[in-house]
Amino acid sequence: MIQYFRNIVLFFAATVLCFATLKFNPELKRPHGLPKEINAVVVSDSFLYADSLELPLYEIPKVSQIHTVAKLVLGKWAKLFTVLKIEESGSDGQTSVYALKYYNLVGMRYPQKRKTTAIRRGYSYYSVYENWYESMLDFQYYMDYMEGSFYRKYKRYPKNEKEFVRHIHGSYNVYDKWLRDVFWLLDNFNYR
Repeated sequence: MIQYFRNIVLFFAATVLCFATLKFNPELKRPHGLPKEINAVVVSDSFLYADSLELPLYEIPKVSQIHTVAKLVLGKWAKLFTVLKIEESGSDGQTSVYALKYYNLVGMRYPQKRKTTAIRRGYSYYSVYENWYESMLDFQYYMDYMEGSFYRKYKRYPKNEKEFVRHIHGSYNVYDKWLRDVFWLLDNFNYR
């Protein structure tokens, strides 16, 4: 009788475990973030076409144009990308050496662990890209990676850009002046 009862309990436990395994989805659910399709951006013949813009890939566009493309590619992180572009490589007409030589708009270092669009590592481990759009796509990979890091640490996704910047401060850039500048730019950002 006890053996019969054990077999029944074991059968039910195995059934529950099998059912739970079939329903388990190891991918994290993202309530917001990157758009599902990036069909609004077309790259051909060394030009990028997006939202009635025709932008050369090998010349860095104006910040407002970069922000327009970033809204299509990065979704909710477009404002952060544009602010980091202004902070790291300058605004219109004030482009940094890394942006000019490496097309590195936001000061990304060459990654060791995550997926990247960088073609090689440059001076001081800065990523080198084929064009400025590749820099934007690499930022998208970085955001995916760091959103996962934020989720593992806090068991939720970041509420806004400032919370996320606090999370990446120290690994992205260690300087407090950088943090103050980025917060100021986030507060005074006026592109739509």
